[in-house]
Amino acid sequence: MLELETLSARAGGFRLDGVSLTVGAGECHAVLGPSGSGKSTLLAAVLGTLPVSSGHVRLAGQDITRLPVEHRHLGYVPQQLGLFPHLSVRDNVRYSARARRVPEAEYRPLLDRLTEITGIGALLDRRVSTLSGGERQRVALVRALAANPRLVLLDEPFTALNESLRRELWWLMKDLQRERGLTVLLVTHDLTEAYFLADHITVLIDGRQEQSGAKATVYRRPASEPVARFLGLKNLYPARRLEAGIVDCPALGGRLAASGDAAGDGETLLAIRAEHVALRQPDDPPRDGETRLTGRFEAVLDLGEAALLHFRADSGALLEVRCGSRVLRKYGWQAGSPGTVGLPAADLFILRR
Repeated sequence: MLELETLSARAGGFRLDGVSLTVGAGECHAVLGPSGSGKSTLLAAVLGTLPVSSGHVRLAGQDITRLPVEHRHLGYVPQQLGLFPHLSVRDNVRYSARARRVPEAEYRPLLDRLTEITGIGALLDRRVSTLSGGERQRVALVRALAANPRLVLLDEPFTALNESLRRELWWLMKDLQRERGLTVLLVTHDLTEAYFLADHITVLIDGRQEQSGAKATVYRRPASEPVARFLGLKNLYPARRLEAGIVDCPALGGRLAASGDAAGDGETLLAIRAEHVALRQPDDPPRDGETRLTGRFEAVLDLGEAALLHFRADSGALLEVRCGSRVLRKYGWQAGSPGTVGLPAADLFILRR
């Protein structure tokens, strides 16, 4: 449906450089990255409000790189929503279809259905200025979808809402996507939002595309240190790649087997997610492919359903560990308690610095 080919654009002194990604029909693709990474610049280039300096934007096989905004047939929900405060909700949601000169007989059935799904029927005669944040969000979504766009662009639309309302609207988006077969390009800095809504993700760092892929793959195997740190991975240790699948990592005990495709021998990083560090008892039998470390727990935090622990290995390495609170309560670990952890080889992976 949407294809970006080595897309570059400049906004003032900032440059978005060579982004390539595809969004299949009916999919949601999330663009993630810290503030200033180029997420909104990318969306503006797709929308057509920012000129493209090189590369191509294709929609359903059509090159729309140089088309004006009004001819791209895109739905758009900006971060500030862009509703017209002097108009009623009814006039706001009709606006996009009327602006494209879609006959009422064509857009009315869809608009009626969207009104029903989103529950804004009771709001139609009210002014936007009288609505709550969540109500405005629903109105903005209906307005963006009312003209049956080929692609919907969402620019951090849920950022200003509280957690419970945001989750309610995430489910609404899921329902809309399932019923309408929406193709969505979502820009967000919220990892939970991206992983809830999206099928695939792209991570931008400083205007560069660091990684794209299925969300589970990017989460489990970030390709570089900047991506890993953005995704919240704490267990990163200097290592030297010796050969395919083998590294020397003094912090974790020396020579270890690991997965990953960091190119070439030499300096790299060895990583493991906190939830993949296994808590062991000293008398647990050895497991194939697992490295055991002994040490002490420096901090133990019970979060209710889950627990977060900091484990200082005798080698000096500090590991973040996540487990279920039931496990924590069963064994009674506290700050200062001695402990043993296991590092399964299948969950240790190499990434580039």
